[in-house]
Amino acid sequence: MSTDQMLDADARLYEFRNYQSTMAPPDWGTLAAWKKQRQQIRRHLLLCAGLNAQTAAFRARGRVVDRYEHEGLVVENLCIETLPGLYLTGNLYRPKKVTSRLPLILHPHGHAMNARTTPLDDYSVPHRAMNSALLGFASFAYSMIGYDDDTRQISHRSLLSGPEKGAANTLGLSLFGLQLNNSIKALDYLLSRKEIDPERVGCTGESGGGTQTYFLAAVDERVKVAAPAVMLSGHMQGGCVCENAPGLHLEYSNLHYAGLIAPRPMLLLGCTGDWTHHMRERELPAMRQLYDLYKRPVSIDGFYQDEGHNYNRRAREAVYSWMVRWLMKGGAKPTARVGETETPVPARKRLLVFDKPIPPYKDAIRRPKQLFDMWQDLHRKPASSADVTDVLQVELPEKKDILIRSQPARHQYRGSRSGLYSITYGRFSQDSSIQARFLPPATKANRTLVLLRQWAGKDAWAAFCGKPSAPVRKLMDDGWGVVIPLLFGQQGSAPAEEFDRKADTYLATTYGKTTHMHQADDILTTVRMAQVEIGVQPDSMTLIADGNMGLITYAVWSFLHSQTQAGPLVADLGGGDLRAPATWAKRAYVPLLLGSGGIAGLAQLAGKGTGRLFGVRPVDRPLFPKTLRTSPKRASLAQLLAATQK
Repeated sequence: MSTDQMLDADARLYEFRNYQSTMAPPDWGTLAAWKKQRQQIRRHLLLCAGLNAQTAAFRARGRVVDRYEHEGLVVENLCIETLPGLYLTGNLYRPKKVTSRLPLILHPHGHAMNARTTPLDDYSVPHRAMNSALLGFASFAYSMIGYDDDTRQISHRSLLSGPEKGAANTLGLSLFGLQLNNSIKALDYLLSRKEIDPERVGCTGESGGGTQTYFLAAVDERVKVAAPAVMLSGHMQGGCVCENAPGLHLEYSNLHYAGLIAPRPMLLLGCTGDWTHHMRERELPAMRQLYDLYKRPVSIDGFYQDEGHNYNRRAREAVYSWMVRWLMKGGAKPTARVGETETPVPARKRLLVFDKPIPPYKDAIRRPKQLFDMWQDLHRKPASSADVTDVLQVELPEKKDILIRSQPARHQYRGSRSGLYSITYGRFSQDSSIQARFLPPATKANRTLVLLRQWAGKDAWAAFCGKPSAPVRKLMDDGWGVVIPLLFGQQGSAPAEEFDRKADTYLATTYGKTTHMHQADDILTTVRMAQVEIGVQPDSMTLIADGNMGLITYAVWSFLHSQTQAGPLVADLGGGDLRAPATWAKRAYVPLLLGSGGIAGLAQLAGKGTGRLFGVRPVDRPLFPKTLRTSPKRASLAQLLAATQK
């Protein structure tokens, strides 16, 4: 079936990326440029994971639940509290006779149920952990959340999937962040033990365990050697909730994050039968370029097989050799392949830490509400202004980035004040298209009103602009300028509805912006357009937003104040609980923002900005700058407009 319907001019409506979208190899630039960029990338990674000073301050507490001997080794069944009420289970293998401090290897695993305790043909975690210990390592195998019978506090397919998705996104609560924290806290506990050498630590895992490997090594430089197996790819970033987090891949790919490991030794493992198919001609050469900048080409290598997705015996033996070389022989020339023994692994029942799905401790989290409450307690302090800015993912466009698609001749709108004029504009850098009706101020001394509402479609916006309400008309008659934009997603069109559907799909916030985030962009584009095309400076504009647009407008206005002198804000914030995730998911769906402090975080950007806010509960008043006047009463559009002149 053919159609002659013209597509909307706003290209953003048709953009959609997911975990299988291709991402170009990084351009590392010079070593100096990369060292500067890597600090930003690492900070962004921790922010996306929701890991902050408070999560870092929690001291991991480990318990040896059982200890037994097996084939000349000692195996300890461990339970480690990694956050209040959250526990990690695993098995520490080590030589029975210890005469000096042992190098340590962490063994996260991929998406195979019971992988930590079951010797699967192609992914045997017990074999690689035990064989590492037989070589003289301390070797810790630990479970993915929800992936064994003694680790079911949280369902694995949760948080960024299912009914709590919106709340989890606003708070930055994800399986990705919880598992990364598990790895960090496991390392905290293990390195507190006197028999383990903190200067010789490696990490290796397959598939989703490969994801855990390079993200742990990216943020934690205590990991000296990494060997992520069958995972690192430029066209598959990981398809599980535990491999994704809000904002994680808006700009950076997993190759950027793996680049944080350089110049520490890293062995990449790939195969013909999965998404690492092109490793030898794409991902490995890209990483070699970075290691060449550090003049450490010997510290990066690859192992490739004509096999399906696997961490089989040959692959494990390649990793044993890599770990021995770098953690036991100080990086000497490559040694012969280290073979795996035929020694039997411990029985699965013996490796289970508990015979119950949840650790038998009184404070153990058992319900989602307990998890959310604990996470919010750790995220009440606002993040830094730099982190809040990063979360917003907005920028005030440069003047030269403003794209005017259509407008009347300037002499027309400068010569008559009989009504509002039409303009279509956007940004060159975004290929965006925004419509607005406007009237310049009568003189440079007059202010300009930027009216922001959640319109019920383009027709409703056009009807209002065609016959402005009496309060708006009065301001026009008094010489005020007026700009009334139709923001992203407000058209009521089929493409806008389809965008909303896609933006709510599985893992969408990892790869793309929400409707509210695009609207935030459009508000800033409108401010700059008014400056460039109408001659109105930001500090002479008053932003007015009603209840459905008040909260997201407050976020944008706060950012605007951090960038330039800006005028006042008059807005109704809706009267909701500003500490509740549901409020943000409904009115300002910017993932990570509430977890970064919400209103208190934005207050750092707002500075001494002035204005009037309605629909603010008294209990929330202390979150705002003192320069803002607040009222718990809701305000109609007429009341908001009247407040601009008080």
